[in-house]
Amino acid sequence: MRLFLAIELEPELADALSALQRRLQERAPDAKIRWVEPENFHLTVQFLGEIAESSLPGVLEACDFLVPPRIDFRIGIGGASYFPKKGPLKTLWVGLTEGSEEWKLLVEAVEPWMEPLGAPKHGGLVPHITLGRVKEESEALRAAIQAELLTDCGVQWARRLTLIESFLGPEGATYDTRGTWSFKTQS
Repeated sequence: MRLFLAIELEPELADALSALQRRLQERAPDAKIRWVEPENFHLTVQFLGEIAESSLPGVLEACDFLVPPRIDFRIGIGGASYFPKKGPLKTLWVGLTEGSEEWKLLVEAVEPWMEPLGAPKHGGLVPHITLGRVKEESEALRAAIQAELLTDCGVQWARRLTLIESFLGPEGATYDTRGTWSFKTQS
């Protein structure tokens, strides 16, 4: 099973990210990019990777224990960027403008529980939402990203953690929700 834990985005934020994708595409029509579908936008908390199906009950149990005591938090999204910083562009993304510390605390709480179940230890991850995978870049694409460095895509409350199974295919990934856990709501 190919699994990851994520915070899903509200439709308004997905719409703003779709608009950003269109602007990048319009400014760099010669770049070849496989864009993430709006329904697949998410903020990864931990990529568990390929784990044995027999580990799924342990993942579910860990989330049952870890998530309910956590308090929801606001996330702001914006600022187009890319990975890697050196060499050819591979991934286009936007980061967090608000909520990075809370996201990091969530990652640090989840990771030690998932590692014994087969999940890789990441450390040093940058909170981001992937917009697309670059197949062939262009100078126009780099300029388009520069023009969107300060773009504000909006804010939302991170109210729940979702376990998602990812199926990779020729047209990209499709997702199936395997579990959802709500954070406590702030008063």
